[in-house]
Amino acid sequence: MGKIIKVRCNGPEGHVNEVDLDEVLREDVVLKQAPAREGRRIPERLVLPCRFCTVGKVIVTREMIEENP
Repeated sequence: MGKIIKVRCNGPEGHVNEVDLDEVLREDVVLKQAPAREGRRIPERLVLPCRFCTVGKVIVTREMIEENP
């Protein structure tokens, strides 16, 4: 279990979701592709489904990730 941050969904009820940064930033193995750049690439933003409702999305930005090393 890695670093966990709490982020509210943008749905009408604003549920608080726990996001495991190590899990969402883990590397995936892709075959038949050029070699990846060195270092860990942090995306501009990640959009995840809310764990408590079907209409809300949890948006994690690069700034939120960099604030929680």
